[in-house]
Amino acid sequence: MRVRGRDDCLRTASLDPPITKDSLSELDLNRIVNDSRLRHDINFEHEIMFRPNTYGSRGAQKKREDNEYFEALALEFEYYIKRQRSLSPSGSRSAPDSPTSLYLRTPLPVFPQRLPPMITAIREVIKTLVPTAKWQTVDGQFDVDLRMQELEHGICDIVGLFEWVGKLLLCSCSPMRDPVVNTMVARSQQAVITQDAHELVSSIRDLFGVLETMKLDVANHQIRYLRLYLLEESIQFAQTQILDQIDAGWSISHERRWFEINYAHPEREDRFLMFKESVVDRIVTFAAGFPITLAGDHERLKQLQHDFRLCHYHAACGYTFTYTLQKLGWRGPPPPTIYTECMKRIGAIVGALGLDFNFEAHPDVVLEIVREAFKVCNITALPDHSTIRSTQLYFQRALDRRSPFYSEVESMLWGELSTRVHSEANAIFDMTPLEILNRYDPGPPGSSMNNNRGGDLSLESISKRAAHIIVLHWRIWAPIFHNLPGPDSLAAQDARTITEEEEMAERGPRHVSVSAVNSSQPVVVQGQGRHRAHSARMSRRRNGSRSAVYTPKSSDDKGAADEGVARPRGPERD
Repeated sequence: MRVRGRDDCLRTASLDPPITKDSLSELDLNRIVNDSRLRHDINFEHEIMFRPNTYGSRGAQKKREDNEYFEALALEFEYYIKRQRSLSPSGSRSAPDSPTSLYLRTPLPVFPQRLPPMITAIREVIKTLVPTAKWQTVDGQFDVDLRMQELEHGICDIVGLFEWVGKLLLCSCSPMRDPVVNTMVARSQQAVITQDAHELVSSIRDLFGVLETMKLDVANHQIRYLRLYLLEESIQFAQTQILDQIDAGWSISHERRWFEINYAHPEREDRFLMFKESVVDRIVTFAAGFPITLAGDHERLKQLQHDFRLCHYHAACGYTFTYTLQKLGWRGPPPPTIYTECMKRIGAIVGALGLDFNFEAHPDVVLEIVREAFKVCNITALPDHSTIRSTQLYFQRALDRRSPFYSEVESMLWGELSTRVHSEANAIFDMTPLEILNRYDPGPPGSSMNNNRGGDLSLESISKRAAHIIVLHWRIWAPIFHNLPGPDSLAAQDARTITEEEEMAERGPRHVSVSAVNSSQPVVVQGQGRHRAHSARMSRRRNGSRSAVYTPKSSDDKGAADEGVARPRGPERD
């Protein structure tokens, strides 16, 4: 008995397969070289690479759509099996005088067919992965009209087709993909023997997975091959894109307004210092929005805000621990080893609560503080209610943003973070992007208390990540704002900010770049041409003839660098 609504996917599912030449085009070399997000992210990650975008709500929706498509594809194959009693000449056939022969000889139902677009998609994707000398053979094997006629007459050699594709992929893909290819071929053979449409669709799904993986392998190899070039030219590439948008009519008055608020004060000569302080302020005060100029680092800045708040939470835990010890009669500071162990245990508790933890005086954290305090004081009795209550009230006051104690702790951490960011930003200001990356070598964005890939939660780690963002942002935008004339009415305008929702609304690619074909000459030629045009446009916006493209300055050139004047570029540094 057929499940009610099972055929609905024949009408609602997509006609195109989830993997097509167009969906994989974002992995083409030209798209990679001109991907502004990748060109920016490569400044922060050594092993940046592409992976399928299967996370979050978009990933879940994509999986549902894929499942619906392949279910509809299986139903189409079922109709061919029932009508012609076989998928292939090698498959078993029903007797012509079967009791259901009248039903089997009826015409196919009218529904949008997905097999022709699927055959076309497989052919086009394979052609992007094999040498051009094999294209004619691929076209012959995936002739849509021929294959559809064979299916309608039950004489399509599906096993032979999958075996041919398997041999072709084994010659072209990485050896680590061989087991998946062999499984795909074996599934197709079993599907034809058992006349199982769903098993056949599973083998087709494996084929699409192998093709996508091969395309990802090629793209990631290209990134590794061009990584140094993409990194060293990332600043000029970003400036070129911004200037292209300005030439096309984009007004940056709102963006420039935020810059001028934060560093263009006549009474302050050190504009870079003002800019550093303004970014630190937004990290410490948990500002809800960031200037659109910082859109490429929005996630990183949000993570810095979260990590700083966790630093504050740790400090509050430490003060509460010391207070509880004193209440129990302990004199002097807590033992360093016990204090470190207590902070680690609290970190594990907060990590188990996840990123939705709202930084409150959680009962589990309070009990852990009291337990460690009793352990230090060699008290074997169970904690009494009054001690727990007293510790909880003190902890709540330490986390209350309206209390003077909270402001005192925040000011202390704020001052220390500002000092560290100032020192770190000055230390890396003259470095090349590669030198800065080698200095930090961070993991993927998204650190938390129990995530080692994003770095620790110390102020040192936060200051290094913030300094990296600040210096990169300054190198891109400061020369542009310095050389472009600004409107007289900037003082009356508000700085435009970009929210997390706005940034996420602009996303949605099937593949995303994360931490961890061979001809680069056309790319280099193209990049050199863009940079010459970039330098010419920057020069036109100056009164003099010198280019305003950022170049590292020497220790005695600080004043000139503050004025946006660049020195001639030296040889490329490895």
